[in-house]
This record gives sequence, C-alpha cells and structure tokens, in this order.
Amino acid sequence: MIAHLSQKCYYCVVVAIIRIQKFVLIYPVIHHLDRETSLAEALLARSCGADGVFLISHIGEDDEIVEVATEIKEYMPNFSVGINLLSKSPVTACVKAREHNLDMVWADYMGVTSGKEEPLAQRLSDFALQNPGIKLFASVAFKYQSLEPMPALAALKAKRLGFIPTTSGSATGKAPDLKKIEVMSLTTEGFLAVASGMTPENIGDFVPYLSHVLVSTGVSKNEYYLDPDKLRDFIRNAKQNIIN
Repeated sequence: MIAHLSQKCYYCVVVAIIRIQKFVLIYPVIHHLDRETSLAEALLARSCGADGVFLISHIGEDDEIVEVATEIKEYMPNFSVGINLLSKSPVTACVKAREHNLDMVWADYMGVTSGKEEPLAQRLSDFALQNPGIKLFASVAFKYQSLEPMPALAALKAKRLGFIPTTSGSATGKAPDLKKIEVMSLTTEGFLAVASGMTPENIGDFVPYLSHVLVSTGVSKNEYYLDPDKLRDFIRNAKQNIIN
C-alpha cells in the first residue's frame, strides 16, 4: 500500500513538473529541393517564430544540404540548424556538424532500443559528451523501425546516453498515440521530441509532454514549401499551451 501511494505521488509530481515546464522548441523540417528554396524556407521559419530548422534530403543530396545548412548558420548564427543525412551514418553526420558549426543531428537510428545498446550508441554518446553544443536527436519507437515493445524504456536509455529521445507515429504525417507520449514523457521527465503528425489543431494536446517538436507535413503547403499561416498558428498554439 505504501509503495503504491509512493508510486502514485511520484507520478503526480512528475506530471506536474512536465506541465509547468517553461519551454518547447519548435523545429520545422525543410525537405531540401535546391539551395535557393531551402535558404528561403529557413528565413520563413525564423520569421514565423521557429527556434531553428532541420534539413533533410530524400533524394540523396546530403553533401549539398550540409553546404546549405552551413550558409543558414553563417547568416543566422543565433538560429539553431540541424541535419539528417539519410545516405550517411550518424557518425559521419556528427563529424559534419562539428566541422561546419551546426547545432543538431537527427538520425533515424542511433543504435539504441529498449532491448539493446549497440557500439554505435556508445560511440555517439561519447561524441555527445565531448561536443555538448551539438544536440543528438535519437529516433526511438519510430516509424518504419521494428516494433518497439517498451517505448518508455527506449526513450530513457536514449536520454541516459545523452541523446534527445525522438519518437513518431506509425507513418509520415501520422500522430503518435497520446498515451504513448504521456508514458514516454513521464519516464524521461518531459525530455522528449516528436517528429511526425503534429498539426496546429493537435499540438495543444501533445505539447505539455514535449521539450522539442520536429514538424513538416502539418505546417506545409507541399513537400518542399512551408505554409506560413499554418506555421504561425502551430507555434502560437504550442507556446500558449506551455504557458497555460
């Protein structure tokens, strides 16, 4: 009985802490089309109040997005800029980020699940420790990965390795189950990112449990162009729900 009450009290305290956290960082994900478009989209994101951007290429132009990300960072040094290099290893992406003074690396797999921590995870953890200015977003319980039986444990392991645990719904544009997010957030004390399915309409439900949001489909006109009205609404709704 005492143990049960203690666990219940702990749950209530952690939920309270999560709900009164004072920040959530919003990062639109720019799907790279060409240099001019990605530069313009980054400027648009900043003008709408975003905290930074990620660049990603689904057509293998990873070297080019590193160059463009570097340009964005040089032009907007106080704006966080990250990369997801789909055709390269996350170790290579981290080295590129360090070489080009970028702020963030996101990868679809960084070697950590609830059941294992691969040598890759330890190597990246060492990098995170040695380079605290570069934040590593590690996908766990993520779309198109093998089914994760214990998402909360996977998120906790990622956090302990020095990563920002980053989860998603079952597919691009699909929101994760809210209960899944609540449990993962409880385990990581609110230190959690989501990278799919967030929209101006649903962000208010999710944001009390999140520290970071990576968003694209829900605030875009199409694959390559953000919708400024949707993005402004998204950011306003996210910040209002943190304050409230």
